[in-house]
Amino acid sequence: MIVKVADLSEVVRRARYRENVGPLNDLLRQVPRGTEHRFDEDLDIDAELYRHGPDVYFQGRILGTVHAACGRCLDEFRWSLERPFRFLIVKQAGGMEPEDDTGIDHYAGDEIDLSPLVREQALLALDDTALCSEECKGLCAGCGANLNREECSCRRRPDR
Repeated sequence: MIVKVADLSEVVRRARYRENVGPLNDLLRQVPRGTEHRFDEDLDIDAELYRHGPDVYFQGRILGTVHAACGRCLDEFRWSLERPFRFLIVKQAGGMEPEDDTGIDHYAGDEIDLSPLVREQALLALDDTALCSEECKGLCAGCGANLNREECSCRRRPDR
């Protein structure tokens, strides 16, 4: 979502929109182990924006569904993503390289593209330790059986 800075004021403006997950899924396919997660549908963004002088405040939450592989049994499952975010977006001083401050972003020109900020937050919300359920028994270290669906064959052997 691109906003024109001049269209913002000190009055809080509510922004509800959907963020395309295509670029996020493309990025996840390029990252090692990135195929363990994917976004099923576009993300719902519920946010507030306002401007104080040249500074823009952008806060809200991201809602979506993530398709993932369980960290214990490797079965695929879906989980609900909900991540709050808050940014202060300040005007970049002419010719100056912006400092890397957490929660502070910079803009130049008359418009701000909010999509990179939202996408970054969605990626940070991914959990490599997500489980299909708290009761997940995982895989047998000996034979690889999914203990949620079957007994392992190595338990049946008298020598173990």
